[in-house]
Amino acid sequence: MNKTLRLIIYLLINIVLSASITLAVLWAWDHYHPQLKESDGLRVPEANSNVVSQQPNNVSSDPQPTSEPTLEFIEEDIAVTIHLIVGAGDLDMEYVEIHNQSQGAIDLTGWQLVDEQDHVFTFPALILNTDGAIKVLSKKGMNSVIELYWQADTPIWQSGETANLLNADEDIIASYSIP
Repeated sequence: MNKTLRLIIYLLINIVLSASITLAVLWAWDHYHPQLKESDGLRVPEANSNVVSQQPNNVSSDPQPTSEPTLEFIEEDIAVTIHLIVGAGDLDMEYVEIHNQSQGAIDLTGWQLVDEQDHVFTFPALILNTDGAIKVLSKKGMNSVIELYWQADTPIWQSGETANLLNADEDIIASYSIP
């Protein structure tokens, strides 16, 4: 057989095989994803229509205002505590654990954790739910949902020192004396 005839046979086989596979995939798609009909409550677009998506008949195309979930923060009977301070004097180990024992969520945004040498950690946007806890680690690191990092180069806490937790109005909410 000459090269031209072999090439033509190869191309014909390729076309037939490609068409067969495409048809098999389309059949499988139609079989496992049945098309919705007008009787199912959907409008079927016209053949020459520029409609991109189908909507149920009872759905308006006008955007409906959606209500945002609201989270109410308590402002009275706040029971946020400095539960403990671990590893005072050792930068790699030291952290402060803060608990919310209030009957509702507390917005800690702008709150501060302060030591006696005026080292100040200001809380980023953070909501602490009821019975929730957060760790503030002195060392450098990436903040997560349960751990915040002070980004300090040296230890913050010392034995015998008192830590204070201040709200955004700088009122003392909790204190903890390090043993």
